[in-house]
Amino acid sequence: MTWAGKNVLITGASGFIGRYLVDALLEKGANVTGLTMSSPDPSDRNIRWVTGDITDRGSIKDVCEDIDVVYHLAAISNVPKSIQNPLLTFNTNTFGTVNLLEEARLSGNVKFVYISSAHVYGPPKYLPVDESHPLNPREPYAASKIASENIVQAYGNAYGLDYAIIRPFNVFGPGQDESFLIPGVIAQALRNKEIKVGNTEPTRDFLFVKDCVGGFLAIAEKGSGIFNIGSGNEIRISNVVEKIRDLIDSSIPIKSDESRIRGGKVEIPRMCANIEKLNGLGWYPEIGFDEGLTQCINKNREIF
Repeated sequence: MTWAGKNVLITGASGFIGRYLVDALLEKGANVTGLTMSSPDPSDRNIRWVTGDITDRGSIKDVCEDIDVVYHLAAISNVPKSIQNPLLTFNTNTFGTVNLLEEARLSGNVKFVYISSAHVYGPPKYLPVDESHPLNPREPYAASKIASENIVQAYGNAYGLDYAIIRPFNVFGPGQDESFLIPGVIAQALRNKEIKVGNTEPTRDFLFVKDCVGGFLAIAEKGSGIFNIGSGNEIRISNVVEKIRDLIDSSIPIKSDESRIRGGKVEIPRMCANIEKLNGLGWYPEIGFDEGLTQCINKNREIF
């Protein structure tokens, strides 16, 4: 696929990953439309904004008309928030996806790229986790993503909708909200000169946001079906926190905070992605973890 002149719709275009995806597509010459619930800024990044709410079918009528590719990122993605408000989570993440799929189906020849989550796997039975791993939701967020994945596949089977489902592992980069681990630890270190953490024993697979977006583009261009996207490397949370501390100031104390510990049934002890399927499309991560952390820290130094 050549992106120049392609019409791309992005839900969640103003979110963390969405902003990077918009910039990457604009650089490639695509015509980008962002769906937003709030009043858009008409001067924002050469993007065409349309106002609508995916939970209200009438407000997004014809939003996919003349669109070549849909990237559906909009979601309730905060796990604690999903636990506190499961109805909002399912209404937004699952029923909102159905509404958008209907618009894509009725518009004709659209490729639908659904952004799911590695949370769908739950505690892994083996590592690295490949796309065939059993799904085991531990909270409403993961369950809503599994339901949406199934509906996307049903639309592909029933209506011939061209689709891809992407399961990102832990994406990070400059501009991410402090409710996520890496920006939260960086902010604490720079602002408070101490770091409070919950359970540091779990492992995660961290991928820099620009590499993630590169994978999103490759999948839309050449991929169909389900794809993991991650670095393929496993790192313990304690090591992440120590790396951040040492890059900022090795004298900063790291303290345990029980209020930050997730319940045992929700916590996933280890995660690491098998990315061989995505490698088969010619995509490989380019930005190492330490380099990515340095970029995040340098950006936050400008703020604090």
